[in-house]
Amino acid sequence: MKKLLLTLALAAVTTFTYAQGTIQFANNAGTRFTVNGVRPTVLAASTYVFGVFVGTTADALSAQPVGPLGTNATTIGLISGPNPQAYAVPGEPNTTVFVQIRGWESRFGNWQEGQQGLHGETAVRAVVLGPTTGPGTVVWSSTDLTKFQAIDLVPEPSAIALAVLGLGSLLLFRRRK
Repeated sequence: MKKLLLTLALAAVTTFTYAQGTIQFANNAGTRFTVNGVRPTVLAASTYVFGVFVGTTADALSAQPVGPLGTNATTIGLISGPNPQAYAVPGEPNTTVFVQIRGWESRFGNWQEGQQGLHGETAVRAVVLGPTTGPGTVVWSSTDLTKFQAIDLVPEPSAIALAVLGLGSLLLFRRRK
């Protein structure tokens, strides 16, 4: 029985590993992300986290364990990860999947929580996956406008509204005195 379970587990792992295509980031100074429309000038390497979300349809995206995609400490505002920057995602090579890149503050554990602070996302794009072994299909480039462009990280609208209401109430109390 143990041999059968081990054989099935190994077969599943082999099948899952084989059914992977790859994507790749072609980072340069033109692909920097921005915070409220401004490129950051000082940034700790772990301030933001970026995730790759992939699905068979544009409405069914799920997070992929391709990272960590963080921020590059030497080139401020550049999304980077381990080299080479080719990442395996579910799907056979040469098949089309839908991909979106999302970013959020690292103090939040995941995308759902990250929407409470500074966060941003690219448009959803159809991508043809590259071969199982890199270099992968380039999905992030500043030279090709059909690929993902820089993300603008912005605060959640309700956080902005709350801040405005708080400032307004402070002004009213001050005016009364």
